[in-house]
Amino acid sequence: MQAAKMTRAQYGVLIAAMALAAAALVWMGQSPDPAAASQAQPPTQGHHAPPPTKGSETFQFTYPDQKRLPAELVFDPTPPPPPPKDKKVHEYTLVVEEGVEHEVAPGIKIAAWTFNGQVPGPILRGREGDVMRITLVNKGTQPHTIHFHGVHPAQMDGVFELVPPGGSFTYEFVANPYGVFPYHCHSNPASKHIHNGLYGMMIIDPREDRPPMRELSMVMSAFDLDRDGDADFYAWNGRAFQYADHPIDLQQGEPVRMYVLNIFEEMMAPHIHGNMFQLYRSGTSTKPHELTDVVSLGIAERAILEFKYDYPGPYMFQCHFSEHMELGLMGWFRVNGTEKKADASPAKPAAAAGHAGH
Repeated sequence: MQAAKMTRAQYGVLIAAMALAAAALVWMGQSPDPAAASQAQPPTQGHHAPPPTKGSETFQFTYPDQKRLPAELVFDPTPPPPPPKDKKVHEYTLVVEEGVEHEVAPGIKIAAWTFNGQVPGPILRGREGDVMRITLVNKGTQPHTIHFHGVHPAQMDGVFELVPPGGSFTYEFVANPYGVFPYHCHSNPASKHIHNGLYGMMIIDPREDRPPMRELSMVMSAFDLDRDGDADFYAWNGRAFQYADHPIDLQQGEPVRMYVLNIFEEMMAPHIHGNMFQLYRSGTSTKPHELTDVVSLGIAERAILEFKYDYPGPYMFQCHFSEHMELGLMGWFRVNGTEKKADASPAKPAAAAGHAGH
């Protein structure tokens, strides 16, 4: 019996010693069994699947004006102007169609669901305290709705008011408060309706106008082409790289107001190069919250960015998540100088060098 007890004790000591030795090897950065370790912990895969076409290598650092995307496809980022103060009712008609060809990136086309044939839908604009009257006409094959963010009666919320194929429904509410808001289809599965393209931006102006500026509207979204749960392209205003091919012209010293909305179910981080902006979160204040050059926006969050460029030249604007930028969520501001020079064209960015800072 005494011999048996000694054997068990020795066995216990041996096991403890082996465990300590293995821990020491791991602590020293060595694996006691590399093959077993590699089997237990397979290599980490990237969060997103490879895109169906090259991203940054083909598009990201291309100098402005390559124009691989036809000019007629470029989404005009200029919103409608603030409405006259004496106009108390603002009427819009949004027609839903399914299977509309939409080029999400140069040469990459999908069958989108659209408001008025475009992704994102038209920019709606009104003024605080005025009546917004929006009629939905459903030319699709299944029920659709419109849900507007903001304050309104329950029966105008776009959840229960399913509009059948061939039907129509008019939403009417008093615009309140002022700010920047998303609108989107809320029929189930809502993810399918939104990801297919049924979304847009609504701007509600305060009773007293903001200072006049050059205005831009930018909706940030993404496209999962193979429906594997990972986005293949990210886009400003529905098309990846469109403002790389067709840069947005600004003037040196020109005040700019940019309305930005994130409609995709990932965090986005709009960032402008070579500059800072006054940030108005949700657009629900006429006083800026901070001076910065990047802001994080979750799903359906939005902001107003105000800035001006002191120096001419090409400046990237992008999402600061590198993958989003590489897969389309970037473009160029081409800031033109106030004085003509012998050679007014700015020096090309390090496109050929293949690197640009954030």
